[in-house]
Amino acid sequence: MHAIVLTDINPATAGRFRSERVLIAGTPVVPPGSHKFDELVARMLELANRGGVHAVLQAAELHYNVAAIHPFSDGNGRTARLIMNYHLLRHGFPHVIIDVTQREEYLAGLDGCNAGQWERFGLFVVASVDRSIRRLPGDF
Repeated sequence: MHAIVLTDINPATAGRFRSERVLIAGTPVVPPGSHKFDELVARMLELANRGGVHAVLQAAELHYNVAAIHPFSDGNGRTARLIMNYHLLRHGFPHVIIDVTQREEYLAGLDGCNAGQWERFGLFVVASVDRSIRRLPGDF
């Protein structure tokens, strides 16, 4: 998915995990080094496929985990949102659009996750899915 998104933007890094350390603008969080990607990505996929968790909350968790692992030099947020929407669509929910007017709430939710407080971001994604459902014509 990352390769598709970044092919026209930066073909040299499209679809390739980063090897260098990176910082995320606007947050004190330092993403893990590339030596941890195999373990972290495997754990992320394991969590996304476990039973007993609602698909919308799994989508939110997937989004956060991609953003937190930050495996790419560029395009992590776009890729995280695409993976979230893919998971939603795969489970019968409409995709969500995070409007620019929601950016502050969106980023605050992600910051909360960084502090171990998942509820705000989970509720943000649930509300976003609800808005998408309400935009659909007819019955969903």
